[in-house]
Amino acid sequence: MGPFGSNIKADNFVPSGVPVIRGTNMNYAKYVDGNFVYLTDEKADELIGSNCKPNDLVFTHRGTIGQVALIPHNKYSRYVISQSGMKLTVNQSIVNSEFLFYFFKSDYGQYQILKYEAQVGVPSISNPLTSLKEMNVPVPLLTEQKAIVSVLSSLDNKIDLLHRQNKTLESMAETLFRQCFVEEAQDDWVHGTLKDEFAFTMGQSPKGSSFNEEQIGTPMFQGNADFGFRFPKERVYTTEPTRFAQKLDTLISVRAPVGAQNMARSKCCIGRGVAAFRHINNPDWYTYTYFKLRYLMDEIKKFNDEGTVFGSISKSDFEKIDVVIPPASIIYNYEIMVKPLNDRVITNCFQIEKLEKLRDTLLPKLMSGEVRVSYTPEEIKQ
Repeated sequence: MGPFGSNIKADNFVPSGVPVIRGTNMNYAKYVDGNFVYLTDEKADELIGSNCKPNDLVFTHRGTIGQVALIPHNKYSRYVISQSGMKLTVNQSIVNSEFLFYFFKSDYGQYQILKYEAQVGVPSISNPLTSLKEMNVPVPLLTEQKAIVSVLSSLDNKIDLLHRQNKTLESMAETLFRQCFVEEAQDDWVHGTLKDEFAFTMGQSPKGSSFNEEQIGTPMFQGNADFGFRFPKERVYTTEPTRFAQKLDTLISVRAPVGAQNMARSKCCIGRGVAAFRHINNPDWYTYTYFKLRYLMDEIKKFNDEGTVFGSISKSDFEKIDVVIPPASIIYNYEIMVKPLNDRVITNCFQIEKLEKLRDTLLPKLMSGEVRVSYTPEEIKQ
């Protein structure tokens, strides 16, 4: 279990050393990852009971309940879990740690965690270590566990590869944007405001009585909570849409937080937490629009500090943002270069969705034994 809050303070953090696992480091699919804070080896030694090593599982017992991740084999020989975490060291001769990870990601595994959630106060697990020891887990033959892991890991590896490709492609597109429109900008380019270059629609929420999760009507997005890597998740639909985004419009969250960015995969309804943008002269220039707005994001995010309760940005605020408007010929050339990269990102996102759906469909069936994996001993050797 993680140390008490008094044992790790902000002044314990150093630029490098032993990474501390927080909830934000458990949002990266299978393994802990992301931006870490660090402790010295001496401080980590003081917290030896909270040290984690490769193949350990880590859980959150306070805050976002249900998170689970594995400690990877990488450049760090150990980690320290924060005061909101707990760890499980697995006897690998009995249970494969990756198998347990997939189990706890399944619906039944999540139930095993969430049934111990405290019913009052901050979301937390009651008596975390006792609860963890009482959780029921399946223990099929080790060979079968490894076969199940092989199937699910294969899908996860493909998903991870596509995610990494997307990050590389987006980085290339941003670099080319800066080269074409910042480093090579000309003095005679037109100076204007955002409304001179883009048409945009501010969202308006339909009546709550029109909402449903049965995919009846038009998909609707209320704000940042719906956004994914590139496209928002279609969770809520409305039968009475009010304001629309068109296919491949750039979507920007306009309320708490301001500045999250996505793209509309199809015509959709946007609630009051979202604005939709398209180029004023050519809607097909969706690649330029997306990366121009990303370039302007520092200006847009300044409005997170506006408002009496939470940040927000209005239509008139958008209209006042200064921009440099390049000639159409330069935009056209950028589209010729970068649109194939952007379209590859879009295709990858659709492929990721299909693979995730397949994985999430197989997961409970494999765990329950409804679907069995055919294997030979050679296929599941480590």
